[in-house]
Parts: sequence; C-alpha cells; structure tokens
Amino acid sequence: MRKKTLVNIISAVTIVEVVAVLLVMAFILHQNIIIPLFITVAFTIAFAVVYFYMNSMHAETSRQIEETVDTAYKEVLNHGDVGILSYDDNYEITFMSEFFLKRSLNHVGEKLLNWLPELQDMLRNEANTQTIIINDDKFSVNKMDKASVLTFKDITGEYDLARKLADDSPVIGLLSYDNYDEVNMSEDDLSYINTNIKVPVIDYFKSFDIVYKTLKNNRLLLILNEELFQKLLADRFSILNRVRKLSKDGGLDVTISMALARGSESYEELDESAESLMDLAQTRGGDQVVVRKSGEDAMFYGGNSEAREKQSKTKVRVTANSIRDLILKSSNVIIIGHKDMDADCVASALCMSNIAQSLNVPTYIVSRTGGIESMISDVMERYSKVLENKHRFISESDALDALNDNTLVIMVDHHSAAQSNSYNLLQQAKRIIILDHHRRRADLDIVPMMMYIEAAASSATEIVAEFLPYFGRRIEITPEEANIMYLGILIDTDHFRVRTGSRTFDVAKQLRGYGANPTLCDELSQEPYRNVIERSHIINSAKQYRKDIIISSLNEGIYSRSIASQACDVIVKSKGVEAAFVICNIDRDEVAISARSKGKINVQVIMEQLHGGGHMTAAGLQAKDVSVAKMEADLMKVLDEYFKGEENESNTAV
Repeated sequence: MRKKTLVNIISAVTIVEVVAVLLVMAFILHQNIIIPLFITVAFTIAFAVVYFYMNSMHAETSRQIEETVDTAYKEVLNHGDVGILSYDDNYEITFMSEFFLKRSLNHVGEKLLNWLPELQDMLRNEANTQTIIINDDKFSVNKMDKASVLTFKDITGEYDLARKLADDSPVIGLLSYDNYDEVNMSEDDLSYINTNIKVPVIDYFKSFDIVYKTLKNNRLLLILNEELFQKLLADRFSILNRVRKLSKDGGLDVTISMALARGSESYEELDESAESLMDLAQTRGGDQVVVRKSGEDAMFYGGNSEAREKQSKTKVRVTANSIRDLILKSSNVIIIGHKDMDADCVASALCMSNIAQSLNVPTYIVSRTGGIESMISDVMERYSKVLENKHRFISESDALDALNDNTLVIMVDHHSAAQSNSYNLLQQAKRIIILDHHRRRADLDIVPMMMYIEAAASSATEIVAEFLPYFGRRIEITPEEANIMYLGILIDTDHFRVRTGSRTFDVAKQLRGYGANPTLCDELSQEPYRNVIERSHIINSAKQYRKDIIISSLNEGIYSRSIASQACDVIVKSKGVEAAFVICNIDRDEVAISARSKGKINVQVIMEQLHGGGHMTAAGLQAKDVSVAKMEADLMKVLDEYFKGEENESNTAV
C-alpha cells in the first residue's frame, strides 16, 4: 500500500514539473506554446487514463491473488486440522480461526487461562509444546516465538492410537504361594488352601479378565496387558491382604508373592525379568508384589516394604482440574479433618477453603467438633481475627444442617470415617473427595467419588498447596495462613528431617512467597512446660520389648495424641532403637498407639494388623472401649508374628 502511494506522488510531481518548464519557456523565450501545451495536456490525459486503468487492473489482480492465497491458506489449515488463536498482553483471546468454530469453541474476549488453565506453564515460556484435552478431543498446542499466537493441532486419532498401543503392551507375571512346599501340612491344611485361598486368588484374576495358567501346585503364570496392569495397580493388589487374612484364619503361614514384568515387546525378555523378580520377592521374605518396567528400578508393594509413588506435575494439574469441576458443580463445600486436628490437618483445610471460595462456592470447615491439638489451637486463637474474616468454622451438627445431595465433602489428612471429626456427616454425604498423604488402607469404610492419596508426599499441606497455581491468581493466601501451612509441613517432617523431597521444599518456597516466616513458625511450634513434663513421664515409662524395640504403656492418665507422638519421636531417636510404640488413653473411652521407626521395621504394616495405618516410619491407631493393657497385649502378638521367620529380612523400602 505504501509503495502504491509513493508511485502516485511521483507521477503527479512529474506532470507538474513538465507544465512548469513549458510556462517558463514561454515567458523567457516569448515562444508560442499553444501546440506544445496542447500536446502536453493530451499526453497527460492519456497517461492518467493508462495509469489508472493499469492501477485498477493491479488492484483486481492483487485482490484475486489475496483471495486465492486466503482460500488456499484456509484449505491448508483445514486439511491439516490446525487452528490459530491469538491473545493480547492481558492474555485475552482476540482471534480464533474457523478450526475452533467448527467445534463450537468460541472464547474470543475471554481470558485464555480461564478457559485453558493448563497452558499456564507454556505462557510462562516453561514449555513450547503441550498436549491438552478439550471435550474429549486431544490437541497439540504450540506457542509461536516472539508472537502472542498459539497453534492447535487435533491429534485425537494419534493420541488414542498411541494410548491403545500402550494399553495393549504385554505384561507377564508370576504368582507363587509362599511356604507352600516348605511347610509340612496335613490333608486338612491342603484342603483349606485349595478351597479358601487358591479359589479366591483365581476369582480375583478372573474379575480383572487376566489369563492365568497353573505351572505347578504353588505357581501361576499370568498373562495380561498394560491396561489390566493399571487396574491391578489402582486396586493396590488387595489380594495380598485377603490371602494373608485367610491364611491366618486357617492357622497357616501361607502368603503369596507376585512378580510383574512390563515395558517391553519381547516376551522372552519379559519372561526372564519375571523369573528374576520372583526370586527377588522370595529372598525378601515374600508376601509382596515386585514390579519392574524395562529400564527402570523395581518397585515393591505390600508385605515388607512401602511402594515409592512418584508424583508428576501433570498428575497434580489433572487432579486440580478435576477438583475444580467437582467444586463448581456443588451447591456448597464442607471440609473436614481427623479427630484432634493437628497443624497439617488445619493447614490443608484452610488451603482447600481458599480454593473453594475462589470459585464462589459457599464453603465451611468443621473444626468445632472432634477437637484441635493445643499447639495449633493456640495459633488459631492468635490469628482468629484474620481466619474468622475469611473462613466459616462450624460444628458437625451445623454441617449436617448444611448438607444436601449436591454438597461436596472434602476429607483432608485422613481417609477413614472412623478417624474423622465428622463421622455422621460422612455416613450421609453422597459426594466425597479424599486428599491425604497416608498410605491407603486396604478396607476403606467410605466410597469416595474421587481419591487423591500421595504416600510419598510429606504432608497433606504439601498436596493441596500444589493445587494453588492451577486455580489462577484469584486465591489470596494471607501471611497468617501461610504461617499455619508452613507450620503444618514443619511439624509433619520433624523440621524437614523426615519424609521430605524436592517438592516439599518447592512448596515451602511457595509459602515463603505468601509471607510465611520460618523463624516465627519455630516459635509457634514451641510448647508449654506442662507438655514437657507429660512427655518426660511417657519416656520414663518406656520398657524394652526387644533390644531394638521400645514400648511405653501408660495405664493411668489421659494424654493428647500430639504429646504421645512427640514422646515416640524422642524414643526412636535413641541409639540402637529401631522402632518405638507409645500406648495411652487419649480420652476416657479411647486408647491410641503412636508408632515410629527408623526404616528397618515397617510400623505401617504392624499398625494395619491392629486396624490402624500410616507410613512405613510413622503410623498409629485409635480404638474405643479397649484398655491400654489389652492394646499392649494385642500389639505384642502382632510384633511376635511380624518377626517370626524374618529375623534377617531387611524391610527398608527400595
């Protein structure tokens, strides 16, 4: 356009110059210029006619070329199934190509991250390409360099095909009945095993459509694919717990071990790997599942070691988006914790309350029922003005009044109704989410619509804090709330000394950005002198069960769970002590056990036998209407069983 304007100017100037020269000649030379002037005018008119005709032809040709190119461009985009989206400096969508309109996606004028929050990392230049899912369609999104433009490529077919190929990849497994050949069994014992153990095992695999073949009396060959393996993984190989219980009921010591090899298309390689894994499982004492993906380290589940579960940002993002959808579809949200809420429980509840409120959904926290540990209760009292201005704290009775069929109940820092500060609420709620960092129990006493349990996480606070970036900038965390969240992590990790990973410190850094003060948090975690006296009494009451195991049992007095846990932490740090157990009354009709380990002994497995749970190095339980003496006797029986035949077995997680 600029070039065309320049040509017009030059042409006009040239004509003016010719006329001027003729006039000068007439004035100076007194010559007759009528004829030359006539010729010049005629020439000018002719030139103008030709010029404007050519200019019109050029414009028409340019228009046709532009239409042709535009049509071809659109055909190329449509043929390649590629969409173009542009946005301004405020990330507001300014243009969407026909690619989106055909899919009924018109978000022009909206904030890009409100529509697709998962693109946040890309917009921060942390990624140039990303795969997202919109209405079950899969798209590869690319960000153009030095331009506020995104291209969308529909890869649904390729994605689904790749997923199907991955789901169909082969997995070879072996199952062995531990101790089957080594133990002298009577005919009755063999009959019990065949009827009450082997049949349930076969039924279990049938329920997953897994092909099995009996190799000999104590071993099965399992043939499945990746999709079925993922279902087994989601089930947490529950057959191990069932066989263990059935064996115990029959007075036998028969358990099962499983080895699963995956990640290769070579059946020979998978077969060799499965054999190797089975040897590994049995040399570690059996009663476990060992899984190895080709090229990766072996993973252990069940019996003698705790599984290492690796978390990814993609998993966090997908979970956050799912939680967002559930909250938005709810009439209100009620957040509940466990009995005697500790700092981690309170902190994760406050964080989820902020998240739910950012979506403009009425939100409540049940904290006036079930109790709060004294230390965090003092902190909440200190920050009461800020907290009560932002959050609505209610009792279980109030929660029941607010409950309806569309209420979303969020359980934080626990996943057992029996441990909850709102048991009756859970019995009536129809929509429940679990957010926890304790290893999942084998027998859930509720049916959640969504469960997010990350045993590798340091705390429930770490889990929920990782959701914050995926809910936009509307969430405001005050310095007081940040201190409570930091305190939750600080206490659950024993001041960042246990169960910490890189993501723990990432969250701590995030909380520092919100205004958390580590020095102040250390002060807030200090306890009154009376707690020191009580903890000292618990420690002084300890006695040896074995040279490396200490048990402190208190038949008199009532102690808080936090004091018992702290005393247990002190005992287990003693030289030569591998595990410690504190048994005491936490109420007139309720007894608790706190269990701690340095890692050689799996206290989570021990507590599960008593219907408790937790982590490999930190676990516990609460039980009503039982005496401390009875609980101590039951614990000793479980410990005797645990160490039977395993004196030389390492229980350290790999």
